Amino acid sequence: MAEAKAVSVSSLPPDLLGSLVDGASESIIVRDLEGRILLWNKASEALYGFPRDVMLGRHLHDGLNTHHPRTLARLERVVLEQGHWEGELRRTTASGEEKHVEVRWTVQPGPDGAPLRILEYGRDVTRLSDEVRASEARYRNLFEAMSTALFQMDTTRQRQLFADLEARGITDMAAYLEEEPGFLAAYMDAMFVSEVNEAAVRIMGARERSELIGQPVSRFWPPSSHPVVRRSLISSFQQSVTFEEETVNCRLDGSEIHTLFTLDASPELRARNMVLVGLTDLTERVKAQKALRQLQSEFAHASRLSMLGELTASIAHEVNQPLAAIAANGAAGARWLSRPQPDLDEVRAIHAHMVSDARRAADIIARIRAMASNKASERQRLSPNQVVEEAVAFLHHEIVAHEVDVRLVLSSGLPDIEADRVQLQQTVVNLALNAMQEMKRAHCARPRLDLMTLASNGELRCSIEDSGPGFPPEHHERLFQSFFTTKETGLGMGLAICRNIIEAHGGRIWAENLPTGGARFVFTVPFAR
Repeated sequence: MAEAKAVSVSSLPPDLLGSLVDGASESIIVRDLEGRILLWNKASEALYGFPRDVMLGRHLHDGLNTHHPRTLARLERVVLEQGHWEGELRRTTASGEEKHVEVRWTVQPGPDGAPLRILEYGRDVTRLSDEVRASEARYRNLFEAMSTALFQMDTTRQRQLFADLEARGITDMAAYLEEEPGFLAAYMDAMFVSEVNEAAVRIMGARERSELIGQPVSRFWPPSSHPVVRRSLISSFQQSVTFEEETVNCRLDGSEIHTLFTLDASPELRARNMVLVGLTDLTERVKAQKALRQLQSEFAHASRLSMLGELTASIAHEVNQPLAAIAANGAAGARWLSRPQPDLDEVRAIHAHMVSDARRAADIIARIRAMASNKASERQRLSPNQVVEEAVAFLHHEIVAHEVDVRLVLSSGLPDIEADRVQLQQTVVNLALNAMQEMKRAHCARPRLDLMTLASNGELRCSIEDSGPGFPPEHHERLFQSFFTTKETGLGMGLAICRNIIEAHGGRIWAENLPTGGARFVFTVPFAR
């Protein structure tokens, strides 16, 4: 390019003149679209060491040896397309010193509206840049040293999506997603991986970082985990700083891993159009928990079989009752039919009783088979009162044999719970049977058992109270420990299994002595959503 003729300040338009320009503390430079310097104030002379008469008419980037990680030609296109740009440049002063300069470029249009020249404001951030680089080095070292998979996400497009929604007056993201479920996919496609650490490469099954960088969020989230993404989206829209939840992610080969998903969206990160995502691999822990649940299920099964062994006489009596009634009704029906004038109405009534007794016997056997089975836990929506009533029906003969006065105080209108029917009934049966045995051992004159249900703090609260002697205070901390028992022939597994069942359902179980005598066992289970 031929050397441009210097342009004097006096030839510039009046709006660029004035004492404000030379009095400004920031470097102010005006250049034309070819890059030739039209104005160079005193702060620019102080910053770069070049006098005004030397720089006027020179090419700005050539004269100061300007550098940027992106090409300068690309920056020039950006400023012309968007009308502004700001960032950090490296420039060389008259003494040969390299400085970091934070600049803001603004396009000034001509009378016809077309770009005419570019105004630049600049300030020296060399010392600040050194501190930033040191901070970034510490961040990079920490980023790489973490055993958690870390993903630096570019949120530029996500911020634009949020800005568009806010401009339309959208304030309730949860309600908006109900109306526009497709927005979730757009949100996931708008976020890209801009950087990862070595742990991410390893956990996601990649050979090198480049296989992960540039990928959208949707690449790593199977449909089963979209509810977690949805909740994190709502959290981000509400400007929450952190989010954490267990979920499932996809590796590059399509296999799934269980992870702890954490999101850091601090204001400092948001200002740089990025968030930090962490994925901690929980796959082995989830496998261990599954194995533990299987072991607990087998212990619970053994406990049920033991309990059924204790209830053999009760079961035999329960089954014998409807069978004896069927036999008696059958004999009576035969006698009515043997009469010279058979009473068919009486025979029909007897037949109906026989069918009813047969069904009752079948129901008893079905309950016993369910208790004795070792099927995997099957959770379903259940009426909590019905679970308690069925458990009490199961214990009917024991209640009669022990002459226990049973009172059911069941709150009406309780919401459903989501639980395994057999496991929850096992818990009620275990607690009630323990109470009856303790009252019998203590020779209680008037054994009483109260079973109560009510809603408390958004969950079901079930209480089983007895009129027995209670338990010694020194045993309180050990009641739910495995293999702890006060019975001569007990295994010490019943209460431990009750605790495992209730905790697996997201609830709590505890025991306490009543001020008036007797013991109270209480468990809670969340209501179904």
